[in-house]
Amino acid sequence: MGETRPRDFSPQELGFTPQRPVPWLNPRLLAGTGVRTVFSDLFGAYLDKREMQAVLGENRHDYSAANELWIDYTADVGDGFDATYSIASLIARPTLDVPGPDGSPHVLPRGDLLVLGGDQVYPTASGKAYGDRWKGPYRAALPEKTKDTPDLYALPGNHDWYDGLTAFLRLFAQGDCIGGWQTRQQRSYFALALPHRWWLFAIDTQLDVYIDKPQLRYFTAAAKDLRPDDKVIVCTPRPTWVISHESPDAYDSLDYFVRTIVEPTGARVPIMLSGDAHHYARYTGSGPDGRGRELVTCGGGGAYLVGTAHLPTRIAVPPPATLTRRASTAQRYDLAATFPTPDGSRALGWRIFWRLPTKNPGLLVLL
Repeated sequence: MGETRPRDFSPQELGFTPQRPVPWLNPRLLAGTGVRTVFSDLFGAYLDKREMQAVLGENRHDYSAANELWIDYTADVGDGFDATYSIASLIARPTLDVPGPDGSPHVLPRGDLLVLGGDQVYPTASGKAYGDRWKGPYRAALPEKTKDTPDLYALPGNHDWYDGLTAFLRLFAQGDCIGGWQTRQQRSYFALALPHRWWLFAIDTQLDVYIDKPQLRYFTAAAKDLRPDDKVIVCTPRPTWVISHESPDAYDSLDYFVRTIVEPTGARVPIMLSGDAHHYARYTGSGPDGRGRELVTCGGGGAYLVGTAHLPTRIAVPPPATLTRRASTAQRYDLAATFPTPDGSRALGWRIFWRLPTKNPGLLVLL
């Protein structure tokens, strides 16, 4: 029997409380989030639940028998109801009509899998915050499990880690159904075997610290099935290839992972995919063998928009300034596409600048 349709938008009927967008420039919220960030940095190593996840199953998820597999990806999803539900409702549709590069229509099917790339809740994680800001809107968009229910996998971002990952693991690692999506993972990271010798490795870098030993063992075991010239999509919580432009050590963990886990098998990484920055940006490069790698930031899941005008048009990855003695050979990447465009970002920024005093007088007083 299906769920009863809500008769109104009250929390009693919906089963959750729709939230307004997080007021990020509110001085009180900024201060509170800053304190939580400091505590996460100070005590994160002592409360690292990735070490304890070693007692859980090491299941790797095999979709390789399918001839065709569609994957939906989004990140930075748990903000205000209007934006979060807008994205969720698009993902939940059986088909989606989109124009192609030449303007001709394309019909895209709903993904067999939904991968969430991080920050499923804002500003900090808790069971209630997840329920109101992510679980509720997504259940409203796809309320019931059906015969073609998509599988759901989630990678934690920094905001998911602010409670030590407690609420995240209870929500995504228990095998529960969330509306019409079925959770499958048992850890905060996962490996998926895809059709035609493609793979997806999603890494939990826990607030940009080292990759823990249990996680390295998990992916080392998964990599035993890789063959020369297999293709691996590497998902991370942050686009460290861009961040390393200003912080040279930001890319070190990801470079170590690719260099020690993937490359010794002869497989290659044609795509790196991340959220965290709330825009779309794609860097493209060509390796020494002429086969390029795409570095994609796709954080358009419903959180506040971040412009692209500040992005460098060319980056070197790994950065030449890294202190890692065995770093991979640096490759050049050019910025190939963005949304919004740099000019559009500047126009939006000026609109916000002039409206900010009336929308947020508290910040004006603080400044």
